[in-house]
Amino acid sequence: MKIAIGSDHAGFKYKEKIKWFLAERGHTVDDFGTDSEEPVDYPLFILPVAKALSRGTYHRGIVLGGSGNGEAIAANRIPGIRCALCWNIETARLARSHNDANMLSLGARLISIEQAMEIVDTWLNTPFDAGRHLRRIGQIDQETCADRDGPESHEGPPRPPGKTMAAEGSGKRTKKSENYDLLISFRSIKYMEGKNSLEFEVEPSMKKPTVVHVPSPESWKAEVPAWATDRRTEILERIKPKCSHLDWEWKEH
Repeated sequence: MKIAIGSDHAGFKYKEKIKWFLAERGHTVDDFGTDSEEPVDYPLFILPVAKALSRGTYHRGIVLGGSGNGEAIAANRIPGIRCALCWNIETARLARSHNDANMLSLGARLISIEQAMEIVDTWLNTPFDAGRHLRRIGQIDQETCADRDGPESHEGPPRPPGKTMAAEGSGKRTKKSENYDLLISFRSIKYMEGKNSLEFEVEPSMKKPTVVHVPSPESWKAEVPAWATDRRTEILERIKPKCSHLDWEWKEH
């Protein structure tokens, strides 16, 4: 796994030890600083980690500070970032299983280094439960997208997360007059017409472009509900332009 890590001066010593902890377990780690215990402003080191993760350059991100609060707040300003402040194994487990947290914040002044490493290990190895939790994450990211001014503010595929968003070419909600809506996440694109919906799988490879798997003309009718079997071109022509700012690649299967 490729991991970005950063800290302020308060988290520096823990950062250095966690880097080796991760490397020993086979992860690739890139350090965004800081490089000493000399006092610094944490946003200067935390935001670059979050932005790099949002762009899809890394699979996960870890940030550290004195309490971890400011680091989590800063990271969560970036679209697609779900940064969880964790202080024990249970919060780390839930951050992944319920919230699909793609970024972890630790407070070096509040936990021991042993606890920090246990938290990191749990967070890295706990899978996302999806199900009802995916819907709730989608609701959060939908509002994030609606509040953005346009594609210029998009820092990359929402990883996560969500990276789920309601999409329109300008990054705002679709018009009601079009009688459909879109819900986009790093795992799927959901096209909705009232109670009818279609989902297309998104491959969260963490590399640009993200791949969207769309049934080929031959397999479309066998895979989609009856209401959409004869509307492949129409539906895809509605979806693709509204996802164009995400720089995704579409593959038929």
